[in-house]
Amino acid sequence: MAGVRIHDDRGSVIIEVAIVIPVLLALTAALVWVASLGSAYVRALDAAQTGARQVARGVPEGQVMTSLARTHGGIGVTFIRLDDLVVAQAVRPVSLAGPLLGGITVDVSAEATAAIEWAGWP
Repeated sequence: MAGVRIHDDRGSVIIEVAIVIPVLLALTAALVWVASLGSAYVRALDAAQTGARQVARGVPEGQVMTSLARTHGGIGVTFIRLDDLVVAQAVRPVSLAGPLLGGITVDVSAEATAAIEWAGWP
């Protein structure tokens, strides 16, 4: 059969895999980062709830902030007094891992409120 060309597909699978693997790795890295944001939010919420509860019971704010920074990995917590409430705001920075986007940091924040239980509030 002169003039008939046979199409050769050899090597096309390698090219397809070479394109798909980096995309799948990037997708996996993005999913891991989103999961770490969720974890950071849960830790920030826990710190805010714990801090608001402790300050509402009369524990000094400085002592609570030091304790929370130690137990929650350097999380920052601020307290605001509103009438008979204590509002705690916790912020936890989360960095994007990876050589290309390593400089991106997102601050995950959470807020909790507790009623003052201590009669001798200043």
